[in-house]
Amino acid sequence: MEKRKLTIPYIVRNWGKLTVAQKRGALTLLLFAVAALLIVLALIIGVSSCACSRKAEPAAETVQPIPKLLQAPSESRETEPVDPVPDATDPEGETLPPIDTPDPNAEETPAPSEPAGSTEPQYQTLKKHDKGEAVTDLQTRLMELGYLEIEEPTDYFGNGTEYAVELFQRQHGLKQDGVAGEQTQTLLFGKDAQHYMMIEGSEGRDVKLLQTQLVELGYLSESDVDRVYGEKTVEAVKTFQKRNGLSVDGKAGEKTLEKLFSEEAKVSKEMEAELKAAEKAEKDAAKATPKTTPTKKPSGSSKPGTTKKPSATPTPKKDTRLEKFLKAANSKIGCEYILGDSGPKTFDCSGFVTYCLRQAGVSTQRMNAAGFSKSSRWKTISKFDDIKKGDILFFKSDASSSVSHCGIYIGGGMMIDASSANGKVVKRSVSAYWKRNFVNAKRPWS
Repeated sequence: MEKRKLTIPYIVRNWGKLTVAQKRGALTLLLFAVAALLIVLALIIGVSSCACSRKAEPAAETVQPIPKLLQAPSESRETEPVDPVPDATDPEGETLPPIDTPDPNAEETPAPSEPAGSTEPQYQTLKKHDKGEAVTDLQTRLMELGYLEIEEPTDYFGNGTEYAVELFQRQHGLKQDGVAGEQTQTLLFGKDAQHYMMIEGSEGRDVKLLQTQLVELGYLSESDVDRVYGEKTVEAVKTFQKRNGLSVDGKAGEKTLEKLFSEEAKVSKEMEAELKAAEKAEKDAAKATPKTTPTKKPSGSSKPGTTKKPSATPTPKKDTRLEKFLKAANSKIGCEYILGDSGPKTFDCSGFVTYCLRQAGVSTQRMNAAGFSKSSRWKTISKFDDIKKGDILFFKSDASSSVSHCGIYIGGGMMIDASSANGKVVKRSVSAYWKRNFVNAKRPWS
């Protein structure tokens, strides 16, 4: 058979006449052709897909965005909207500059890194003899929590402030050095600062004052006054609390101390029995003493015709108790101020008044300024313009409505008081500050 060129039409028409070798060659050729065709089709489809995707990009921008809550968190917060912050105003009414709001389009500037441990302290260390506004703030906070009893905050860190810091440190388990450092002030101005209270294990002058008052009311033996809040003191406080209708916990807190140093404090049952027995014995003794009747002169003894001379008007007797009271006050000018003391050489304000009253022969228990101001034994003077010489004056501070100071009015716009700010008993003018903070006065003299 004549050899002819194998073409696809020829192969199709003469497939049965082809030899085995020719058929294999034709199939091989066919496979190569199909493979080439598939490759070409794949290339065409790939190029078409790229072109279509580029044309579809603008249309994708109009697709509804994914809800914000379903979006993945972004690493940068620069694009988040920030609400504008209104101008702030300080307590004095002065408008402060507005707080800067970050610009979302501004390039972020990294903050300079600080070496470890270089953080600036929040509070400056305050100690004895320091002066300034920070001292005033410290004293005000100590007064709010009941650790400091002074007539008014000052800008001077004196003995009273040092002692108050020690009391605060004692109650919070800090080193009692009287220095208001970073740790002490962080606790003092923080929300966890505790109010003043004496508990078992406390030691100091304030404990001695507490024990002395418990002795006066018959709850503690004088031999147990040792400046240490031990078991006997705890039991005495519990007994006092129970008898005076207070919560019985053995701790000397605000309510217990207020009652203890007030006129309403009830003496112990033992002392009450002793006082009743003494009163009964005094009445029995008075009944047993025979009364003598004074001999009257016979009437009409004057001679006839004589005129009886009118008796001279008797000179009113001075209140010797008042004189002794004022004399005692003047004699202690210059004596040192010590919180909790009531003489004879050192005083706090209420201890000074207690001492002078007793020197004048007035029987009174030891009370604090608030306790004396509420006494029902003496006349109350409500207006400052009505005070007289010998009245006991009571004051609050600008920071509190509670009575925190007392003094003795000596006339002429002057008073004598044991001043914590001056550190001693002073004679001074009843200035505008005192008139502004006047609460009331008591008059022990008729």
